[in-house]
Amino acid sequence: MPRILFPALVILSTAPTLAAADSAENCAATSAIVAEAVSLRADGATQAAATRTLGAADIDGKYLPAVQPLVEWVYTLPEDQLTAAAPTAFEAACLKQAG
Repeated sequence: MPRILFPALVILSTAPTLAAADSAENCAATSAIVAEAVSLRADGATQAAATRTLGAADIDGKYLPAVQPLVEWVYTLPEDQLTAAAPTAFEAACLKQAG
């Protein structure tokens, strides 16, 4: 789980507008980005393509700065972790970090 905590810390520390908003909403939104990134990677998309796709997706603008670090993180995961458990674990770690 330490790999899960790092992106949660990045999101909460590099995007003050995210930290100021409701933690549950932030964690749900960022875990949805993780879910899409996992799906794109599992389908064979390159990291650059996944970043472009998610950057152009219908994502609330305040979460766009989170796309690149989250995609980068997803592409560091071992292939056996590219499951529905990844975004669930990310959301749990995010909520725990947010307090």
